[in-house]
Amino acid sequence: MNYDQREQAAQTADQTEQRRRRTQAENAVDTLLYAELLKRLDEERGSGKANASAGASNAQEIDLIELLYYLLTKLHIIALASLLLAVLAGVYASFGAMPLYTATSKLYIVGQTGSSIIADLQIGAYLTMDYQEVFKTWEVHQMVNEQLGTDYEYTALQGMLTVENPEDTQILYISVRHPDPQMAADLANAYGTAAKRFITETMGTDEPSTFSVALVPSIASSRSITSYVVRGFLLGTVLSGGILVLLFLLDNRPKSPEDIMKCAGIPTLAVVPIQLTQRKKTAN
Repeated sequence: MNYDQREQAAQTADQTEQRRRRTQAENAVDTLLYAELLKRLDEERGSGKANASAGASNAQEIDLIELLYYLLTKLHIIALASLLLAVLAGVYASFGAMPLYTATSKLYIVGQTGSSIIADLQIGAYLTMDYQEVFKTWEVHQMVNEQLGTDYEYTALQGMLTVENPEDTQILYISVRHPDPQMAADLANAYGTAAKRFITETMGTDEPSTFSVALVPSIASSRSITSYVVRGFLLGTVLSGGILVLLFLLDNRPKSPEDIMKCAGIPTLAVVPIQLTQRKKTAN
């Protein structure tokens, strides 16, 4: 009897020892698994930071590609805005813009005697400075008003007048822009006459020769419907494209699982297609 009790007690002790060892082994395995899990999490965090830094370095390229695709998807909006502004510009050119006509008279700066007006100097280098100043004097403007019987102010006449000396020539181009084509031609010819008189009387040189008189223009120089339409089209393209680019840059919402991972550091478990959800709503 005592022998059986001792054997039973020994078995119980063995079972208890086995349970203890099994528990220690399970605890050791759990500890190892937990440590391995922490190690992997640390590695993933480190790789995530590395990917984030690499993504930051390539952010500009990725943004440019995304921007290009975004503009391609909005191409119909750009085309519509460009066409709309082109039509509006054409309508404005046809009915709203005031046409301006340009008439040009020309003076030859070598006198009738064949002598040079500016002796021993390169004429082309100095006429642009010297003789353009002649047309800026109030005396010449006053001569023009007296000749035509008009009463334009100095600033108004100066705004209509353009004097040019083409390179390597001895010719002055006297151009006048005015809403009335006849008045534009009269002003251009009157400026040529007044300049010849002023140069002769004031500068003591030979009178310049009239190279060409201004004719009455038949076509407006500032109201070309085609040019207005082209400008409107380009303006519409630039404005619509600029607005779309601004909207793209200001939109910081995540648009893909990668964006969610970058912004929140949370992996995406599933992605629900938008077409599937739309079909379910339609079916319901």
